[in-house]
Amino acid sequence: MSDIFPPRPLPRDGVAELAAAVVRPDFARHLLGYIRTAAEIANFGTFYVPDMSRPAPVLSIWAGEMSGYWFNRNASTILKNERLMQSILQRIYAAEGGGLVIERWRPSPDDPISPIYARDQVIERVTVSSLNDRVGFQSFFLRGEKSGWLSSQDMQRLQQVLPLAHELIGLRHRIVGSAAIGQAASGRASALRERDAGLFGTLTPREAEVCDLGVQGLSVAGTALELGVSENTIRTLRRRAYGKLGVHSSTQIATLILNTIG
Repeated sequence: MSDIFPPRPLPRDGVAELAAAVVRPDFARHLLGYIRTAAEIANFGTFYVPDMSRPAPVLSIWAGEMSGYWFNRNASTILKNERLMQSILQRIYAAEGGGLVIERWRPSPDDPISPIYARDQVIERVTVSSLNDRVGFQSFFLRGEKSGWLSSQDMQRLQQVLPLAHELIGLRHRIVGSAAIGQAASGRASALRERDAGLFGTLTPREAEVCDLGVQGLSVAGTALELGVSENTIRTLRRRAYGKLGVHSSTQIATLILNTIG
């Protein structure tokens, strides 16, 4: 004998709703809403480093009151400043061993990030950093001036929700990929090669074309079919392009494209 329950929708709690949204295009908005149940956060974003042995952070996901244009412009400014980029990497390295590092931080007047925060009316930041299998993430949560300083109660609540938020960002990245990678697909290695921009200027036209198709997600077989050549030829072209660019994957090429066009 078995129990039969009449079919009816069962309500999800907030965490279940958030987990269900991981693969959705509006995931970042849902995640920010979840974080705001703990404390008012104006904006959040994540820096992603596909290979910490060759660190090249890229802005991966973001949401909030700031537009995507300003998020990307700020990220480009930060990543071009050696001191600021190294601070991101140092926090990620501090998480070596599989744990999470949570830090609350306020910029000093002489910090190079202070002008950016002042312009965007940000007064403090909470970061969560992780490092697993050479892949690094740092998610950052920005408090706006109009909300005032985070209280000790705010921080207690944030420390309860931010670990889950950070892990879900990593899960989304593994399943769906990065919003930044989609942007990189609109930038092209071929166009950068023609402009002789950075290392892309060292590529042959065919090598750049193979890079473009790889960033778009085509496999070796798919690229070979698209270009009408053998799979061995594609492997050779990829190997040469990767060597010239100093990368090991199409994801790293996408990161390099973003950092070059930024």
